[in-house]
Amino acid sequence: MIARVLLPLPVEHTFDFEVGDSLLEKLSIGTRVTVRFRGKDKTGIIQSLEEGSNYAGPLEPVLRVNKGPSYDPSTLSFCLDTAKYYLSPPGPFVNRLLPHTVTTRRERHVQLTGSLPYITSKIEALSRRAPRQSEVLSFLLSTQHGASEQTLRKRLKISTSVIDRLIELGLIKETREAPSLPDPATTQDLPTLTQDPVLQEDTLLMSHDRISYYVEALKYTISIKRSALILLPEILLARKMSSGLARLLGVETTLYHSGLPEGERGRIWQLVKGNPCVVVGTRSSLFLPFTDLGLVIVDQEHDRSYKQDEMTPYFNARDVVKRKGGHRVILGSPSPSVESFHQSRQGKIKLVRKPALQTDVMLVDMRKEKAPLSNVLIEGIAETIASGKRVLLGVNARGHFQAVLCKECGKPLVCPNCGANLTYDVRSSQLVCRVCGVAQPRMACPNCGSRSLRFVGIGSQRLEEEMNARFPGMQIARIDRSSLSNKASLAEAELAIEEKAQIIIGTPLATKGPTIDNLGLVATIGLDGIIARPDFRAAERTYQYLVGLFARLDRKGKAIIQTSYPEHYAVTAAVTADYDLFYEREIKDREAMFYPPFSHLARLIMPKDTAPKKLIADLNTDDVRVVGPAPRPGKHSQEMILVKAKDIDILRQTCMDIRKSTASRTKVEIDIDPDQI
Repeated sequence: MIARVLLPLPVEHTFDFEVGDSLLEKLSIGTRVTVRFRGKDKTGIIQSLEEGSNYAGPLEPVLRVNKGPSYDPSTLSFCLDTAKYYLSPPGPFVNRLLPHTVTTRRERHVQLTGSLPYITSKIEALSRRAPRQSEVLSFLLSTQHGASEQTLRKRLKISTSVIDRLIELGLIKETREAPSLPDPATTQDLPTLTQDPVLQEDTLLMSHDRISYYVEALKYTISIKRSALILLPEILLARKMSSGLARLLGVETTLYHSGLPEGERGRIWQLVKGNPCVVVGTRSSLFLPFTDLGLVIVDQEHDRSYKQDEMTPYFNARDVVKRKGGHRVILGSPSPSVESFHQSRQGKIKLVRKPALQTDVMLVDMRKEKAPLSNVLIEGIAETIASGKRVLLGVNARGHFQAVLCKECGKPLVCPNCGANLTYDVRSSQLVCRVCGVAQPRMACPNCGSRSLRFVGIGSQRLEEEMNARFPGMQIARIDRSSLSNKASLAEAELAIEEKAQIIIGTPLATKGPTIDNLGLVATIGLDGIIARPDFRAAERTYQYLVGLFARLDRKGKAIIQTSYPEHYAVTAAVTADYDLFYEREIKDREAMFYPPFSHLARLIMPKDTAPKKLIADLNTDDVRVVGPAPRPGKHSQEMILVKAKDIDILRQTCMDIRKSTASRTKVEIDIDPDQI
């Protein structure tokens, strides 16, 4: 027997290994094994088991079968199809997704014992002498099927001794750990498929208030004992959604994201496998081995965080959800992507639309201002705080400045490794890349070497210092990727948003999510950096950013927009809550320039002077346009090619043709449907 193994190597094919008789019964498709490869032990995933090999020489044996999670054939096939679609080597992808270990921690799950009248009487009897025990019984009564000890401790702020005492009294008992769903008979007021269009077909839900629709769709999915997945673009939002849905549904939810310890991810992987459940997570949760997945909700479907751009394959979770098949999909957003809204116009997805929120907005023309913070904004912050309300300031960049420019050559300083704009870190007195974390050895322009630099704009850290100086004694919270590095900081951010901070300063990360209680003012600082970005989606990002910021306001709150482009159609459309105005203008520009949704895009990155220029010239037709090669911004040793095509299959074939004809083709990166160009 031969095992074809996917190793974590940047190649398209598998490697054959001989299976000894002692391992035959232990092996199956999707199992992780250890093999000997080029003199070193490596782990890989079995893609298939065959009777023979096409390799002429002797084969190395499979050394052992590894303990821990494994793929089922269906999930492995889905992962391989995803890698193939995005023209990415499958080995690194499938090996990276599968957790290596499973935590041995056993978490207690408990449920009520006895009849409803008996439990009700005990709740009343304990309410005075043991109120904590009474709270636990009330909570479990509302969930109908039990809850985990972790959930009880987190929600009710109780100790383990309270749960132990209730078990001793015989009022609750331990149950299995699997994320069970309630019986259909215990879930009240379930909708039928004819009651709401959200439940009938794939839907684009265009609304600020989406939770009630999600709950109805989830109730139906639960009632037929099928699993549901709710995707969020950020970990902070996933945590919030998980706790909120558990409360609204009365069902235990499972939170999954890449920030969890590997053992915990392995535990959830095993838990999901074979058990219908409700999972809330970020894009990595899409590849969990669900049993009979019935519903996928993609909240904030327009968000760019759904695009994986740190490593291959460069997939977009929103698009992969549609390719997965076998379940209903709800795409939710108050400001959907142009591509999704265009699909609804063509009848490819059902559009359910609710009236947009109207916000009291003041525009400040920054062409008339000399400082990053206008007098109007400073006065607005002071008045809001004096009235007992809170403030959210949206800033476009981390650090102290939004950009560093060279006075000699006029170019912005960019990271030589990844091409992102450099920023100045005050603590280390260095130029730092916030994307890859690399600090530059010299305070000089990487383009021309000049040390004559100009610092422009204001970043989140500098804004925090400014607010501390102007409003001493105020509780100020800064929320950006630098401040959210661990579980503790995530919890602190949640607390700051929910109740603690009087002034919240955040990058676009903090503008995502539901209404913030008692928020009286939101404001933009550095909005021009989004509007003027050299990207065909710049206007779309601007509109979505503003709408998301407005959505965090209390009903009577106000907004201040600081911009040098007050007449820009994305700004005026956001101010008037008119998505159609924005869409009609934007879609004309997209069609004229042959951008999505009128084409599919791919970006190819390769070493300098290796692109097959003659082939590229021959590839241009009515259906395909190939632009480049051009130098990659910030990467002098690389160049880029942009491919546009009406048909995705033609696009992928064109990319493969270019890669095959390129010198050092293994070094060619292909990004299908890039988030930005």
